[in-house]
Amino acid sequence: MKFMTKLIQSVKMAMKSILGNKGRSGLTMLGIVIGVGSVILLTGIGGGTSKAITDQLSAMGTRLITVSMNRRASTRTVDFDDLREYVQDNQELVSRVTPYITGNAQAKSGNTNFYTSLDATDPEYEIIKNVKLTQGRFISQNDCDNRSYVAIIGTYIQNELFGGMNPIGEVIKLNGKQFKIIGVYDEVGDSSEASQDNKVTIPYTTAMRFLKNKTISTYYMEAASEETIESTVMALKTYMTRKLGSDYGFNVSSVSEMLDTMNEVTGAMTSMLAGIAAISLVVGGIGVMNIMTVSVSERTREIGVRKAIGARTTDILLQFLIESMILSAMGGIIGVIIGLGLGPVVEKVAGMEYVVQSNMVVLSFCFSLAIGIFFGIAPAKKAAGLHPIDALRSE
Repeated sequence: MKFMTKLIQSVKMAMKSILGNKGRSGLTMLGIVIGVGSVILLTGIGGGTSKAITDQLSAMGTRLITVSMNRRASTRTVDFDDLREYVQDNQELVSRVTPYITGNAQAKSGNTNFYTSLDATDPEYEIIKNVKLTQGRFISQNDCDNRSYVAIIGTYIQNELFGGMNPIGEVIKLNGKQFKIIGVYDEVGDSSEASQDNKVTIPYTTAMRFLKNKTISTYYMEAASEETIESTVMALKTYMTRKLGSDYGFNVSSVSEMLDTMNEVTGAMTSMLAGIAAISLVVGGIGVMNIMTVSVSERTREIGVRKAIGARTTDILLQFLIESMILSAMGGIIGVIIGLGLGPVVEKVAGMEYVVQSNMVVLSFCFSLAIGIFFGIAPAKKAAGLHPIDALRSE
């Protein structure tokens, strides 16, 4: 009870001192405010970046496995027929496979033309990659068998070449060749030229002739279940090594592996950003120590009077330590408010996703308190160590 009384009295005296020097107190807290606000803001941006990447990878399908071939690394090869046979013989591991070819082409309709990304595949791609269409249909097996000149376009091409109107049945020229439009992709970007909405998909058999590319370097496969992904990747690596005669010339990876890798990378990036921002907290703590040291010098006579009328060394120590903590706590609270408030602004202005890291909010505030205690100890001990007679003699 006696300690609580002393504590309350010390808080009152600390607040009186802080409010009596508002300008100086505000400047003292500024470093803490900037530090806490920066930690919250930067980790929020880092968390938003991590979430955006995770969402994009998850949208590809959590059971997705990618098989990439490097034709120059081996004279032997694994083709589409080999992988289809592997799928048929290993249904407990993989459910389907699809080829994937990429390139570029000049898209033209009427007097409008521009370059677009071109990819080619078969019907299984729609299921494996969970493709969404707003109009029309996806590529059929009949399109692949007949090497049909049909195409699915993105919303950017729909807007640029057809004014946003329904283009199904219309003709688009790709590198001078006429393709009949059979479908339109759902918008996945911002429908700009640099987004994923500027793309065209055609049957892979047509692409092999159209692009004069007789080889397929990428295949997408779907694991039978999420539980079998790891074992499926290992089994595929073993199969590919046996077929090629070595473990060179190919790569087998899963979305799960990519997610783990990206989480590690973004986690490290977020920690680095938080560490850089935390430096300003330390600088702010040094500012608190400097101001508290000045405050002790200015209030030497006050300390002498208090000691002369019975104040103990611990009372003086507690008074200045609490004052330092209050300054840091107030700076921390203001920093939290600013960090949380600026998040939505950055999200809107910069177009970046912002995700509040609640653990970082708590951690940065606690760190600001710890800074106040740590850097307040030296000035508080200096005040507590003053001899009452020497203190009373000071002007």
